[in-house]
Amino acid sequence: MVADGDLERYRLLPGDVVFNNTNSEEWVGKTAVFDQHDGVFVYSNHMTRIRVIRELVLPEFLATFLHYLWSAGYARNRAKRWVSQAAIDGPTLLKFKLPLPPLPEQQRIVEVLQAADLKPFHEAAEKADLLREMAAGASLSGRIPEAWHDANITEVREASLLRNKILGIEGETTDLDWPIVPLLAVCTLNPKLHPDVRPAADAPVTFVPMAAVDERLAAITAPEVRNYAEVQKGYTPFAEGDVLFAKVTPCMENGKAAIASDLIGGVGFGSTEFHVLRPDTRLILAEYLLHFVRQRHFREQAKAAFVGTGGLQRVPPDFFKRVKLPLPSLPEQRRIVESLRHVAPQPFRSAIEQAKRLQSALITEALSGRLTAAWREQHAQALAEAARERDARLGAPAPQVMVHITEHAPTERRTDLARPRRQALIEQLSSFQHEVWNTLRFEWRGAVLADDPAAFEEFCTSPQTAWRLEGFAAGREEVRRALEQLAAMGLIRKMSLPRPNPNTGRTEYLTAFRPLREADDGSRPEEDTALADAERLARELERRRAPEAR
Repeated sequence: MVADGDLERYRLLPGDVVFNNTNSEEWVGKTAVFDQHDGVFVYSNHMTRIRVIRELVLPEFLATFLHYLWSAGYARNRAKRWVSQAAIDGPTLLKFKLPLPPLPEQQRIVEVLQAADLKPFHEAAEKADLLREMAAGASLSGRIPEAWHDANITEVREASLLRNKILGIEGETTDLDWPIVPLLAVCTLNPKLHPDVRPAADAPVTFVPMAAVDERLAAITAPEVRNYAEVQKGYTPFAEGDVLFAKVTPCMENGKAAIASDLIGGVGFGSTEFHVLRPDTRLILAEYLLHFVRQRHFREQAKAAFVGTGGLQRVPPDFFKRVKLPLPSLPEQRRIVESLRHVAPQPFRSAIEQAKRLQSALITEALSGRLTAAWREQHAQALAEAARERDARLGAPAPQVMVHITEHAPTERRTDLARPRRQALIEQLSSFQHEVWNTLRFEWRGAVLADDPAAFEEFCTSPQTAWRLEGFAAGREEVRRALEQLAAMGLIRKMSLPRPNPNTGRTEYLTAFRPLREADDGSRPEEDTALADAERLARELERRRAPEAR
């Protein structure tokens, strides 16, 4: 509730940008523009409200930029973390720098990105999810084709009798009926790690943060590897074949659950926001259990049992003591699991992931200015006027690019060699070295002239190219030292580029750094172009000596 006196303080108005500042890591950084015109709305303490100066920036442009900073890792690297939560406070947010094209160009960028909206993909996936839930509900309620039952009656009858014997079911029951049994009669809740399987302190183990579980695929898609000493206390242990069930809002409502598989040494650790269900494999398949706990009506019952307040409500362990489920025989469970594989979400998820990659690339091009380069030339006069108005409001002109280097790229030759040594070097980079490397590869995209003060200043400070370096408080010498170190490790090329000196008429050779030329799929083309660089410089020297000889 918001007190009447605080209503205006927390009220949202159309055009306000809301930034999710505190939550699980997958939710922090999500940004949107508030567009409701009817009613009174307020924002929670998990969000930051940003009210833009409309004469300088469009809300949609700012929202796109802030969301991109998180997805690209810039904001993520500056977030505070504890357990499975992350946060970006106001002072940190205020340090972010925004590329600010004139308003007409911002509008053009917004229009192009809105045309590439992924909403149709998500709507199609949601419809597929609904159909899949209907299929799962039908299967779990006993609707197995009679033809299959008739063809497998002997196996089903024997398995049903064994199930009933293990559960102690007697009396007037048909062995082919599906008994309704307590959930905890067929699985164990939050089992402890057995002392006999505890790894050595420095042994690698699988670690599963909440963000590593894909709620649509019901799978662990991005597990981490950590030393046992780092995770043995304060995290949730589990074993191969256990079902992980997110207990915290909103992850539980979204259906985050998965089977732990391919664990290093057969054991793993994860977020404290997981409940672990270990199936009794004599009675229930892990896949069947997973389908059961992911049903919408099961999640609605779990939500009704929430305890806690605010944004961190959780499903208590006692809830599972009250849950009952229909228990077909193991052959029938296998039939159900197999039939549900035919309505798997993978095709939709693959299409969405591919569309996300394309959209991310489009946003990168848009925020770098490359996407609107041709459009900018066509509207140069109007943009110049808009830029003057922007600069007048800001009180300072936008920085100008002073040096441009155009470098000829020799033809690449694919060799497809493995590069384990190079990968080992990459894994040893510090966070700062990694961001300098990424700035050169992805933002600058060419040779940076380290000996030219204006060019190097732009590389180190320009909001359009150096946003990755913000927050490290690194000076120019530290950036150059990182480039030298990357070149020494063979991850970038250090080279000399000729530049005529108009005052002396002589050719100077300035130190430059450029990224190695790599194939998109990560395989190795011809990287070692040092000889080509040397030949190029030799030709340049020969060309300049020719007039002197005459």
